[in-house]
Amino acid sequence: MVGTCGFSYQEWRGPFYPPGMPQSEWLGFYARNFEALELDGSFYRPPARSVVAGWAGALPERFGLSLKVPRDITHEARLAWEPAAGMLRAFAASLAPLGDRLLAVLLQLPPSLTAEEGRERLVRLLGTRPDGLPVVVEVRHPSWRAPWLPGLLADCDASLARVEWPEVPAMVEWLGPVRYGRLLGDREGTPRIGAKVRDLPGDLDRWAGLATDAADAAGAAGRSRPVALFANNRFEGAAFTTAAELRRRLGQPAEDPMSHWPEPPLPGLGP
Repeated sequence: MVGTCGFSYQEWRGPFYPPGMPQSEWLGFYARNFEALELDGSFYRPPARSVVAGWAGALPERFGLSLKVPRDITHEARLAWEPAAGMLRAFAASLAPLGDRLLAVLLQLPPSLTAEEGRERLVRLLGTRPDGLPVVVEVRHPSWRAPWLPGLLADCDASLARVEWPEVPAMVEWLGPVRYGRLLGDREGTPRIGAKVRDLPGDLDRWAGLATDAADAAGAAGRSRPVALFANNRFEGAAFTTAAELRRRLGQPAEDPMSHWPEPPLPGLGP
């Protein structure tokens, strides 16, 4: 499945969303074009259960939603045992209305958290998380690129995010129940968003190949492992364009978003 990192960008009004569409209808419109979405607003403020229920009502049943774990857990508590565990339980409870739409929660570790400081904390947090909560871990300090990491994640039934971003240590394999890729880009290379300003066909070919290989390997092993790729605006300039190009490379339909725009009123019949 392919989607974007976020969806509520004012710069998308016009090139993606119909100019007159209320922002309250954007999520439903987005779901007509893509089958997955990563939300990072939860990193700054955990959503209320009522808000999550509204999202669930706007999304089709076959949709994958991923949310960032609140920074209070990762950056403030730094995974510390009891405070972090309690907040993670509360966060998971707020996501219950999503049901099977919950693809994963993304546990993005702070760049300053070394493996020495965070290894045991991570194991304890993952081991005490609510039953059935799918967790994808994103590491940002190079010390986490260690031979013991695959075993740690396997023991905890957690996944590893593969990230395209200069500041994240490169991970060369898929790990865990969810094959999770993030095409992040960088602000200096993509100074504005809303339109495609960089063209990276080689990178998209590579990511599509990685996703195809992961799906084929899971199928050959008789396993059901979701494969999800999320594009950021900073990768090429407009995440919805990048995601559509990935879908085409994967042999999936990628219609012009304007084909889903409402028909304009006939002359003389408008408000």
